[in-house]
Amino acid sequence: MLLFILGLLLGGISGGVTYGLTADPQIAGIVAAIAAILTWLGLAALVIADD
Repeated sequence: MLLFILGLLLGGISGGVTYGLTADPQIAGIVAAIAAILTWLGLAALVIADD
């Protein structure tokens, strides 16, 4: 659950910063989704590599 919340938090921050810089909600949403997914995949890869 913590990993899910972390991905949402980092995605929200990334999307918010992108929206602040570009004022384009569509690009901000895409960036937020990509940041959240990459966070989940990156941490999952660390867990798998640790085994």
